[in-house]
Amino acid sequence: MSFNPRVTASVRGGVHARLDTPLGTVRADLTPRRTAAPLDTVPQKAAHRILSNHRYHVAIDGLEQAAFSEVSGLQIETETMDFIEGGVNDRVLRLPVRSKVGNLTLKRGVVAGQKLLEWHLNIVQGYMDVRNVTIIVYETSGTVLVRFELLQAYPVKWSGPQFTGNGDAVAVETLELAHAGFLQVSQ
Repeated sequence: MSFNPRVTASVRGGVHARLDTPLGTVRADLTPRRTAAPLDTVPQKAAHRILSNHRYHVAIDGLEQAAFSEVSGLQIETETMDFIEGGVNDRVLRLPVRSKVGNLTLKRGVVAGQKLLEWHLNIVQGYMDVRNVTIIVYETSGTVLVRFELLQAYPVKWSGPQFTGNGDAVAVETLELAHAGFLQVSQ
């Protein structure tokens, strides 16, 4: 009785091994073989639409003139809860619990008019003055790349400029906004 198994194995990349001898020796065929269609290597159009951090506009409902030199704080953070499953000792499951958005910080050079400070003073006096804030990011060609809509925003912190007698820097005021969340609307 002779032992003659015929086993053929194929490994990704085109290497084929064949086990067909009684002693179990392996012969490998290293010639590459095409097993699947090649991947499409044409760059996608979206890969060329780079988000530039210097071409943007901020619009706040009810404020006509507000140009901001810096916008930061567009973030969503999801808290997790560790779940230890009985009998599973090699890992701990991490499940999402709740998500929260961070405050948006707007900085600008001080200009005539105190609309941002007046908006915050309304909140301080107990008048809930919520407004929608839109951040529009442009491509270098001027077309809209992405739009962020912040819902029900209101100021929670206002910082006035620092004044120094020997400085020549631009006086900057900072406004921090809490909001109910934001939508990203792509164009």
